[in-house]
Amino acid sequence: MNIAIRPMVPADAEQVAELEKKIFSDAWSFEQLLAETNGEFFKHPLIMESNNTIAGYACVWAFSDEVHINNFAVNPDFRRKGLGLKLISFIFDKFRDYKTIFLEVRISNQPAISLYTKSGFEKYFIRKNYYSDGEDAIVMKKSL
Repeated sequence: MNIAIRPMVPADAEQVAELEKKIFSDAWSFEQLLAETNGEFFKHPLIMESNNTIAGYACVWAFSDEVHINNFAVNPDFRRKGLGLKLISFIFDKFRDYKTIFLEVRISNQPAISLYTKSGFEKYFIRKNYYSDGEDAIVMKKSL
């Protein structure tokens, strides 16, 4: 499978928003995703493609000595092929000069927790009622 990772551009926002609706109950809106592509120095939205199809994406913010993965998903049609690890590894390499990377994950999302743990993240603390439906989030941390 031919995979490429590149910066997200405004033209990607609509397709990513459609994937968001398929994947997440509290999906980011088209406007939120479009705002990730506005060129602010700390925003680094990424697209993972296979044959002109979005296989995954991540919205990453980097500032000071920290990196935050604010949104991360693999297209359901491309899951169980190691692409989540590939995108995480790309992020680690791109931001290797930073000190720490953080993310939040639903406490019930065992597949994602497993991916992040396999990638070297550790459970850091719980954010109570983090999601719009009241579910808690696990904040995970990895030192780079």
